[in-house]
Amino acid sequence: MSTTASPYEVLGFDALRERPGIGVSAARPDGPWHLPWHRLSTTEAAGPRAELFAGDYEFHTSGSTGDPVRRILPGARLRADAEQLARLLAPYAPEAVVSFAPPRHAYGASATMMLPAVTGLPVWFWPSFDCPPPPVAARRVAFVAIPWTFRILTRHPQWTSAFAQLTFLHSSAELPAEARRFQGDARTTMIEVLGSTETSAVAHRSGWDAAGVWTLFDDVTFAGAHTAEEAPLTVSGPRLSALADGSHPDSHEMDDLIRRLDDRRFSRTGRRAHLVKINGVRHDLNGIAARLRAALPGADVVCVRAADQLRGETYDVFVAGGGPLTADGVRAIARGLGATPRHVRLVDRIPRSSLGKALAGPEAGA
Repeated sequence: MSTTASPYEVLGFDALRERPGIGVSAARPDGPWHLPWHRLSTTEAAGPRAELFAGDYEFHTSGSTGDPVRRILPGARLRADAEQLARLLAPYAPEAVVSFAPPRHAYGASATMMLPAVTGLPVWFWPSFDCPPPPVAARRVAFVAIPWTFRILTRHPQWTSAFAQLTFLHSSAELPAEARRFQGDARTTMIEVLGSTETSAVAHRSGWDAAGVWTLFDDVTFAGAHTAEEAPLTVSGPRLSALADGSHPDSHEMDDLIRRLDDRRFSRTGRRAHLVKINGVRHDLNGIAARLRAALPGADVVCVRAADQLRGETYDVFVAGGGPLTADGVRAIARGLGATPRHVRLVDRIPRSSLGKALAGPEAGA
């Protein structure tokens, strides 16, 4: 192990609501830090846990499918969310948590802050590409993953090779191409969680099948009449976030489109904001972007919905990095995927949120 001093600051447990903080009160910018929950006895941990679980936390939705909305999540609900995640991880007996999800987002609040508090596991927050791996001595590690987690980890194969078990808890409906590099590793388990700021975690699945079936968490139910047709995922449950006025909705309609298989399971067909119909054929823009990234090693790609006078709906492609590329070359690859874009734009970088969600629009890279 390197003798270089670790940049992961060991935080105290006396003021966790302020530093690193949760929700809009979270400290910025996000730096590397470590919370050694495993060093505390049950009595010593009682006070910090009570502080974390008390009161309300304010979050803002990402705005990726509409204007950002202020939502309120009580600490007790975030704790309940973390307890659901802990049950998913329990069969794999992790000894430490390494998280890439900042706690100013609801997923990071539950998985980065509340999950270690609930389980008593030490947690390291790994904020960015230019940060070195944390000095984790455990052999069985749970990774709280976001899309760029896998690209970061592929830069550190010697570090990941030291672990006996790698369990990924990934909050997204599409795994990035880099995640597949871990698929054949017998030490690795993939658990995906579907949710939002408005709903917290609503469903989960395990494995690597992109068409795999999702199962609702045990405290979540479908809202509305059962239909075998494709429809938005609408859920009810005790972990829905409160609106800014303090009221609690009975249900929430998500942007995910699903087909219900029974009272607990469903297949997911895409997100309304990312679906376009071109020449009568519906395409998932996230799926096209994932396949383009796989075909363009080292490149970051995002596909953005666009209007077209002739075809009605179409899309533009933004590509950053990936070596010497031409717009015509990228267009030819996209055409081979069955959906020719309106424009291909080569840009210096694609703006992304701290959870890895693309924020690119028509002006990206300008």
